[in-house]
Amino acid sequence: MPGTFWDAAEKLRPLMSQLRGGAERKWDDYGEAPRKGVYVLYERGEAIYVGRSNRMRDRLRQHGADSSDRYGATFAFKLLREKLHEPAGTAAEIEEAYREEFRRERERVRAMTFRAVPIEDQLEQHLFETYAILELGTYPEHNDFDTH
Repeated sequence: MPGTFWDAAEKLRPLMSQLRGGAERKWDDYGEAPRKGVYVLYERGEAIYVGRSNRMRDRLRQHGADSSDRYGATFAFKLLREKLHEPAGTAAEIEEAYREEFRRERERVRAMTFRAVPIEDQLEQHLFETYAILELGTYPEHNDFDTH
């Protein structure tokens, strides 16, 4: 049986220290990322997005790959929508109408760096992702807690 919330919460600060002390890598250096865990994307040294994945290397690659659509490059698509100030239309219509701008946002993501911390346990991943979002200040600008 898993421990209590407080048992898990005690791990958050040490994980943040591990994350902050880790190497900041270029986007295309995702092969060095752990398999599972939490990652932070940085732009010009500032944390701007926190994510978690059980396939972190693939997930990091998807964020900026030219072949990724709005489902794979979700953060780049979010950046596009922010830049356009929530344009009218469905996500599919926006992706089609702003194809070139979406490509530029994927390029922007490719120019970012990342740090990652390995976390195998799903509950710990979830709690640490939330903690990191709040601690690094990526909420509400780039991370949100909306359900999809």
